[in-house]
Amino acid sequence: MIKKMIICLLALAPSLAQAQNVLEVSNVSQPNDVYSSAKDEAAVAIFCHQSIPLTFVSTMDKSATPFKTDIQGSDSIYYIAFPTGNRYRGRVLIASAPGYSSVEIPLELQPKQLLTFRLTDPNAMVDAGCYREHRNRGMAEMKNMNYEEARNQFEVARECTDVDKEENERNIATIDTLQALRKSADEAFKTLDYVKAMKDYMQITKLNPYDSYAAEQYAQCSNSFASDCELFFNKAESYYMEKDYEKAKELYQRVIDKECRYAQSAEMRIHTINSLATAKRDHSRVFSYEWRKDVPIGIHYGKYNQHKVGGFFQMDINTHIFDAIRKDCYYGDKSFPEVNMSFGWTVKIADPIWIHVGPGVTGKFYYGTYLSKQYPEKGYDEKDLLDQKKMGFDTNPDLTKEQVENSNNDNLLEAWQKTNFAFAISPVVGITAKYSYFAFRLTYQYRWAIESKLSDFVGKSRISIGVGVAF
Repeated sequence: MIKKMIICLLALAPSLAQAQNVLEVSNVSQPNDVYSSAKDEAAVAIFCHQSIPLTFVSTMDKSATPFKTDIQGSDSIYYIAFPTGNRYRGRVLIASAPGYSSVEIPLELQPKQLLTFRLTDPNAMVDAGCYREHRNRGMAEMKNMNYEEARNQFEVARECTDVDKEENERNIATIDTLQALRKSADEAFKTLDYVKAMKDYMQITKLNPYDSYAAEQYAQCSNSFASDCELFFNKAESYYMEKDYEKAKELYQRVIDKECRYAQSAEMRIHTINSLATAKRDHSRVFSYEWRKDVPIGIHYGKYNQHKVGGFFQMDINTHIFDAIRKDCYYGDKSFPEVNMSFGWTVKIADPIWIHVGPGVTGKFYYGTYLSKQYPEKGYDEKDLLDQKKMGFDTNPDLTKEQVENSNNDNLLEAWQKTNFAFAISPVVGITAKYSYFAFRLTYQYRWAIESKLSDFVGKSRISIGVGVAF
């Protein structure tokens, strides 16, 4: 008897297996879908009717448990995250539901990618009953973007005795939202408000991933939006380069308001324009002529802001620098080529006074072949410092430049023209008085000679006076 029962069960097994319902899989992913993750992960979203609960396993992962499940209309949405990389090539996600055959979904995922699939029962219309029949027809019409007809089917479903009122009202609300979003998006598109249009079309595709019209419109808006952003920004840059700051600022603001990808650069440009306008209004920039002992040719440029720290640069030279460049300097000259440079910071104390302070350097040239580790103190009065033999003399030389130049003694000419350099660290501190378009500067310079024996030659300190314009 038992043996006969086992034989009967074995005979019935194929027919039982065939009695399993089948789920169809469709890929409804959008090309711009992105999964935000701190790691190189991807995600899969599975849509399926709430009456068909799903479970998942993966051929390459220990777990395929959804990290989030949402309800959208009559659908459940399952979100599953997966690691990516070459080691996961060939991954297959298997979805199972009671009464249905398992469904295999091959996955080739890239980092940050989001794939969306919909699982449907193609036989759901068969023997479904009044409510389910009209609900499924409404869902099919919604899938085909026939929102008016979909709403009509849901309205008819309200009259069915087996109606699921809560679900049906959610479906009607979804249709109403889709219609309102479609109208709002199309109106925004007509008025070239691409930002609003894109937001509305995106909401449509989230509620109905099958809405190809919304997806196409979104892509068109995205392209038009990018073109407009680039046009506005490039035109603003052109005005900026031409120093037409008012027109440039207006276009930069439009770039910011539209939330273009150039918005950060536009904000920086507007900040620069505002700073320039403030500086012009306050006459923050100062250019002055500077005079200092031994170096009467000096220039200075600085920013003297009302509410924040500025900066300055100053340089002083004398005309003997040009003689040095022409190699027209000799031992015995009483004036020496010299150059000073300094830079630093400016800070307002109280109207109309600013202080300026910063580091600097001094370079001073002297000529002649000196004894080892010997230096001039103040000039050329210390004859005993010279190496007389290299100079070509056994006694102190007393020749003019013309005599040296006309001499046939190459050693003498080379020894007289040998360039020596005295270097000093020269920090500066001073005050600047600025009123309207005029500025006056007074600067104290301390000199610290690198070679201590040259400190007298370089000088311990100097005072410079500057007069200029503020603009």
